Amino acid sequence: MFFLAVAGLSAQEPIRNISVLGLSKTKSYIVERPLQVFIGRDTIDTNEVYALIQSTGVVEPVSIEVTDNPQGSGKILAVTVRDKWSIFPIPIATFNSSGWGAGAVFLDTNAFGVNDTMMIVGMYSPGDIMASLMYIGTPDGVGKFGWSFTGMFSMRGNESYDQSGKKGELLQRYNSMVINPAAGLSYSISPFIAASVGLAYKYVGLRDSDNPVNKPENGVHGITFSPTVTMHWPSIWDGYFLNEKKLSAKYDYTLVVDDADVHSASVTGTFNHSFIPGFRTTVNSGLVFATPSAAPFFTSSPVSAAVNILPTNYYAVDFAGLSLGLEKYLFKFKFGTLAISAAYQAVYSNGAFLSNQFDHGPVAMLLLYLNRVAIPGVGLGGAYNVARNAWQYAVNVGVQF
Repeated sequence: MFFLAVAGLSAQEPIRNISVLGLSKTKSYIVERPLQVFIGRDTIDTNEVYALIQSTGVVEPVSIEVTDNPQGSGKILAVTVRDKWSIFPIPIATFNSSGWGAGAVFLDTNAFGVNDTMMIVGMYSPGDIMASLMYIGTPDGVGKFGWSFTGMFSMRGNESYDQSGKKGELLQRYNSMVINPAAGLSYSISPFIAASVGLAYKYVGLRDSDNPVNKPENGVHGITFSPTVTMHWPSIWDGYFLNEKKLSAKYDYTLVVDDADVHSASVTGTFNHSFIPGFRTTVNSGLVFATPSAAPFFTSSPVSAAVNILPTNYYAVDFAGLSLGLEKYLFKFKFGTLAISAAYQAVYSNGAFLSNQFDHGPVAMLLLYLNRVAIPGVGLGGAYNVARNAWQYAVNVGVQF
């Protein structure tokens, strides 16, 4: 694997062109497009080049150099890259404090070599059966449009617990059938700003349940309109970690048949910064605020607040969460980087059954970032909710931590 510390290349003459070698699947413009920022420069920061290539998510750098331009004056920024493994026809399993699940997925994170994402998945867990398909078409550049389509069908045994999870209080139990198709359109405003709009239909039908608890009286039909704006700053490579800064804001308006309409606003943010190579701060935050809704059909899970100290089967209408941590690399391998992270998290939640709750506690994770596979990494860790004296644990695959 090609790792760089802070380094620079003097071109002596301005860069006039970009050359990309080594691609077997990925279209060359996927790599060339972000590197256009170096056109006209006569000094190249190789860490900046590495960060832009790595940010594509589908290739890894092998070499970076400046060469003569055989067609005239100026220089060429020549990079050699290698396609990451992006196709995953694999069985999958999940394990966490809320339960387990198993199934199979066909996933291509670089569909047709143009950095699109395609996924077909089927999952089973006790009481649940789910099938889903998704295609996300990435905009081809600034001023270009992208599109997406998702479809989901599930037969669910819905259970909601308090912050202690299945060892705590059962707040709600009922069985349902869910149909949820959605389509979206995205637009690249600038290299670092994107906007999108989505339209989704959600049908929840109630099924017979054994020992129901707070079962809703009726199912629901809803149509959701969702505009989103996302900003991200240039990623920075420190020789070990790819540091990112992102901010996203989303508004959902749901027209509910025979019930009150639902309004929801959410903001999420990520800030990673290395104060020395291989040792960085990590900040993640999330905020969700919604009007009283046709609960529990339009509630959110703790992932909306970017926290791990709450169980995944805890739902609320409003969330506000913050995670502050440190992360240190341990070892570099040919296939990736092993790191350990620790954070302290706090979250406020307000739900249909529990109001104005405040939870906090530490989280520790052992993380493996994969170089040659087009998913962010795998992790193993646990969290302790001090306010509830409750532990959570999880094994994660393909999740950005």
